[in-house]
Amino acid sequence: MRRSRIFPVIAALSFVAQAAAQRLDPEYYEYPLRDVAGYYSANFGEMRPNHFHSGVDLKTDGVEGKAVVAAADGYVSRILQSPSGYGLALYIAHPNGTTTVYGHLSRFRKDIADFVFAERHRLRSSRVDIVCPPDKFRVVRGEEIARSGNTGSSMGPHLHYEIRDTETQKTYNVIAQGVLKPKDAIAPYMMKVHYIEIDTVRGIPVNARPATYAVRKIDGNTYGLARQSPVKVGRKGYFVVEASDRKDDCANTYGIYRLRAQVDGRTFFEYRNDGFTFDLSRYCNSVAYYPVQRNSRNEAIRLAAMQGGVERFYPTLVDRGVIAADAGVKRKIDIAVEDDCGNVSTLGFEIEGKPDAECFRGEIDDERKAVYCDRDFAFKVDDVFSVVIPKGALYESAALRIERSETTPVADSTVRILSPAYRVGDKDIPLHRSIAPVFSVAVDEALRPYVVMAVVADDGRVSYAGGKYRYNRLAGRALSFGTYCLAADTVPPVIKPQFADGQDCRNRDRIAFRVSDNFSGIASYTATVDGRWVAIDLSRGRASIDLRAEGVAGGGTHAIEFTLVDNCGNRAVWRGTIVR
Repeated sequence: MRRSRIFPVIAALSFVAQAAAQRLDPEYYEYPLRDVAGYYSANFGEMRPNHFHSGVDLKTDGVEGKAVVAAADGYVSRILQSPSGYGLALYIAHPNGTTTVYGHLSRFRKDIADFVFAERHRLRSSRVDIVCPPDKFRVVRGEEIARSGNTGSSMGPHLHYEIRDTETQKTYNVIAQGVLKPKDAIAPYMMKVHYIEIDTVRGIPVNARPATYAVRKIDGNTYGLARQSPVKVGRKGYFVVEASDRKDDCANTYGIYRLRAQVDGRTFFEYRNDGFTFDLSRYCNSVAYYPVQRNSRNEAIRLAAMQGGVERFYPTLVDRGVIAADAGVKRKIDIAVEDDCGNVSTLGFEIEGKPDAECFRGEIDDERKAVYCDRDFAFKVDDVFSVVIPKGALYESAALRIERSETTPVADSTVRILSPAYRVGDKDIPLHRSIAPVFSVAVDEALRPYVVMAVVADDGRVSYAGGKYRYNRLAGRALSFGTYCLAADTVPPVIKPQFADGQDCRNRDRIAFRVSDNFSGIASYTATVDGRWVAIDLSRGRASIDLRAEGVAGGGTHAIEFTLVDNCGNRAVWRGTIVR
């Protein structure tokens, strides 16, 4: 008991010490874009599916090709080119111990682009991740380094921008630290409050159904519950706040920077995201109330730490955020939600303890399996299916259904279903680490190279989930609970050239192919011109070859060979010619 009382003070002091050591100098950095209005499409720390957003997304006024400049003096330390993730990206290391990151670029500055082109050919790989020495590409503050774009896993033209600690790769909240200064006089919006009563059965937290309360704005940035009477609470429980933020002149929604909660004037909980290393990014699933968060555009922040969560994001945490009130006793809850520009909204309401007879008492169905977050777990359903859930996969212990599903997998003629469907857990329970569904099924020899695991949706439709089949067995990896089956795909990808075989391309700098796959997606791609390896730029189902850069010229006929391989090992090859 004594230990739990002093923990919040120690945690708060530790957090303050860390924060003081990690301050950035806003004057050190320049805005990394030229000729834009200066709006933002996403802020730091937003809760994305299974990760915190590690940077800030800067709008480029709906177009590509805006000048991207070095935010400070330094050197290009890393270069990426990939069809996914940050797409084309540059990392610049600075003398002050930080690194700035510029993602989703359309093209690099010419000297950098020429170097990347040469490295792709040297490595014979269209995807590259290059580490550069300090003397390779020196840059000065404000110098153009690239043009903005929409490459990689981008949903529209913008610049993804980060500042990291070079040594640890810890990300910084650049708006909260004043490095970027968006126009923002709008306080966060509060939408709902949920109360979840909890009990513990055999060491497993069991949650009651959330009681949801509408929130209304009283005046200015002050909110109250739509109901007038106190919220009835049990012996143990916690609150969830649904909130989001806005910024001036933008329709986008943004993430919450800080949330602080008090009971009877005493702070018992605080969430704050000043930065994180990437091994902590997935903990957004425990900071959030996952059943609401995974289907919401708002942020559903859980005012309690999960059993196996991380305390890094909680400067203050008393009794892990769990609160209670004795029967008939009223207490006052005050919640303050702050955005990264310092605007604050507040919500206050009363709670009242319920009689003990009305308090929630958890039960665990006998058909459910007790899985503890601090222990390895394995269970076999039948001769076909089993699952391994390793220690640390769960954020808190849970009672899970692991059983053969009544859902019948459904696929078109291009995919063969090879097993019944099996359900593992509940999609409303997040995972921090992979679990291993295991199928033991004898498969015809001709199909074996193409067998994979598939996710089965509620309506029976299947989608690719990976894995390799060996010796009549497939041990998959899954980062979410759900329903799975075994399937085989023997259909190769589709290649559609955007030019005619034998076409005169002397007036074209590029040729392109439309590529697609029926099930597993594209795993690798390669091309040759006259038997010589050439680089492929792949983005959103379009693969292109830069004929000019590759030196395809002379007015003669050139042989083109383009090969695609999907994630099930199916291969497609297009062969043809052009004149250039």
